[in-house]
Amino acid sequence: NATGVWVDHLRTQSAPDAQRLVSPSQGVHVVVDQRFMPTRQALLVPRTRDGRVLFAVPWLGALVLGTTDTPRTDLPQDPEPFAHEVDFILQEAAQVLQQPITRQDVKSVWVGLRPLVAQQAGQETKALSREHTLVREANGMISITGGKWTTFRVMAEDTLAACVAAGALPARAAPQSLRAPLVGALPGAAAVSLAQPPGPHLYGTAQADVARLAGADQPLGMGLTEAMVRFAAREEWAITVEDVLARRWRALFLDAREARRMAAAVARILQAETGHDPQCAAFEALCERYTLA
Repeated sequence: NATGVWVDHLRTQSAPDAQRLVSPSQGVHVVVDQRFMPTRQALLVPRTRDGRVLFAVPWLGALVLGTTDTPRTDLPQDPEPFAHEVDFILQEAAQVLQQPITRQDVKSVWVGLRPLVAQQAGQETKALSREHTLVREANGMISITGGKWTTFRVMAEDTLAACVAAGALPARAAPQSLRAPLVGALPGAAAVSLAQPPGPHLYGTAQADVARLAGADQPLGMGLTEAMVRFAAREEWAITVEDVLARRWRALFLDAREARRMAAAVARILQAETGHDPQCAAFEALCERYTLA
């Protein structure tokens, strides 16, 4: 059971009296042009006016500002930012960046729900542990929650170890995944900074495979080419426009308006490649939710 903020919902289906593991917390991220902080170095402000930290991280040619820590109990599938959260980020960023940021400068705003380890009475979510927790249920189900994007491999290793200890998986040799490169990864010395705009280098050792496909010289915007869309459909199981422009190519998270402009062209290629409905209209509607009025 690795269902994030919904982990308790699944647990209580089989054990209604199970003690709550998760205290969900909403975090908002605002993306602006990198000119507001023209450097490849990230910035961390250790204390804002309400005691939280603020970060500014160069990412894929843009600048990501964050974040907030707002408790949520309703668990929406697609959470949206509260106005006060965006205002907080922009006001705090104005104290440390070279120039103030207005709402018109925001290219994309996105929200995530953190599955924080459940809080005790009177404890604020910003004080909760970001470590992960493993629980073996009486019915044999193993639940994992907490953690962060940056600790996913450790979480996976600990989960597999718990499964082995419970007899759900056979014992195996010492863990290898912590050092195993992901598919397409370049040798360490050839790595490109994540501050760089998106481009062919993101395919690593698969760059040549992409370049051989039709449309390699046909740009669609934000470093994406027709060939890259074909590769996503043929090799990465992409079917919808959202699959490509949000999950395979981070256009939605970098510039929602530009992603919307690119959607129709991506849809045509996906339709030809897969024969499935690329759900272009749904993606265009999603883009509106990633922009500020």
